[in-house]
Amino acid sequence: MRMMSTRKWVSLCCALVLGLTLWSPQQASAQSSNPLANVKSYKIYYDMPTKAKIKKMQQYDMVIIEPVYYTATQIKELQKYGTKVYGYINTMEADNWNVNFIKQMKKSDFFYRNGKRVHYATWDSYLVDMTSTHYRSLLRREVNKQIVAKGLDGAFLDTVGNIDNEHSAHPATLKAQRNGMRTFMKSIKAHHPSLSLIQNWGFATLQTHTSPYVDGIMWEGFNYRVVSKDQWSKDRMKELRKLDKTFGIKTLTVSSTQRSTSASYAKKNGFIHFHTNPTSNYNQF
Repeated sequence: MRMMSTRKWVSLCCALVLGLTLWSPQQASAQSSNPLANVKSYKIYYDMPTKAKIKKMQQYDMVIIEPVYYTATQIKELQKYGTKVYGYINTMEADNWNVNFIKQMKKSDFFYRNGKRVHYATWDSYLVDMTSTHYRSLLRREVNKQIVAKGLDGAFLDTVGNIDNEHSAHPATLKAQRNGMRTFMKSIKAHHPSLSLIQNWGFATLQTHTSPYVDGIMWEGFNYRVVSKDQWSKDRMKELRKLDKTFGIKTLTVSSTQRSTSASYAKKNGFIHFHTNPTSNYNQF
């Protein structure tokens, strides 16, 4: 999971600009059918499961896991008491550790800048080109294998925010990458209509391209000291509250400092909050 703080249908855009608040029957239905609508607590956990850890995760309304470590039987056990399970899928980066996946990629699946691949040393990963039909097919296959086949409730699509971060200075490329992400999400929903999707960051991409396909968006680094004073953060919170009210899209926040004040501020804005530790080690309970 990438920390963006160290590193967003035409009808939706119009609604945001004009400040429309009237619901259509379809919008009301979207609110009630969102599987995140009744989620009050959630946990992120990317390590291998044990019986003890599964028991702890069952105490949450929702968990986000690394699905490669789980069998379908373990997923069913996690869901036993109603916990919703979302599996991690890296969308805009290819990780070197994921050997079986990266060896299937073609040269044209990577994004190049000045003739070179864009490498993230912190994660040992490479930026991908979401306009590549081959790459999108590999990603769909990964969703089918790790999410659908194992019976998870949804997919957590990480690094969507890379689109805004990496391409905002180049409008044509930005639009193309957003179109590619929309095409990917649309194809997932076409084949698996009941599969729930959450994207990580990418606020502008959410507004312009991906909102029809996601049930939620995650905001990491939601620490009170920063987000309560920063005007950019205040503007985004206003947009996200409107998205929830009008289209039922939920915001999941993550803080690593100021636990009580960060949680209270998230709740005040109608967000679903999770507090981790100062090092953002999600595998600790």
